[in-house]
Amino acid sequence: MRTITYYYAPISGFAYLGERRLMEIARCAGAEVEFRPIDIQRIFQAAETVPPGKQPQARLSYRLMDLKRQAERLGLPINPKPKHWPVPAGLPARLIYATGALGHPQHPLSFAILSAVYAREQDISDPETLKEILKGLDLDAEAHFETAETRDIADRFEAGNAAAIAAGVFGSPTYVFDGEMFFGQDRLDLLAWRLGVTDPLCES
Repeated sequence: MRTITYYYAPISGFAYLGERRLMEIARCAGAEVEFRPIDIQRIFQAAETVPPGKQPQARLSYRLMDLKRQAERLGLPINPKPKHWPVPAGLPARLIYATGALGHPQHPLSFAILSAVYAREQDISDPETLKEILKGLDLDAEAHFETAETRDIADRFEAGNAAAIAAGVFGSPTYVFDGEMFFGQDRLDLLAWRLGVTDPLCES
């Protein structure tokens, strides 16, 4: 099966906007999505780029406007300036890896975490918040937290960050298919085209 590698930060607004569409494109293309949540600060540092919070005011203002209008177009609720942003996202990232290790689909937890930041004003660095998210998805919170603290998951997280840096990833979300990088959820049309998907909303 063809694979789309999905590098993203669990606190990324544009990952929030793009994830459902990414999953639909993958379904239409008969592809799988490899979830690789990353430490975005490490990625910024390796790429020698400026984090959104440190960008000039003109770019920050445009970013907020763009988040709002793209969310409106997609029919997604959003607060473009979340109460808890940015926050450390290592634990949420490891929990997403743990979900896969425990044999569960990763998209529901991933999207719930992104939604917690941008639609529900929750602090995803708070373990209690994450436990409630897991319980809301009928996932075993205790098992997930135990798994998230294992060496295996730490190694997967480290490998994901190293792979992102090696691939030249410089921001979130970034999608890689067949060695080709697509940065930003506004490039999902190009990813769909490369996969041969003419209608991202296909019913096949």
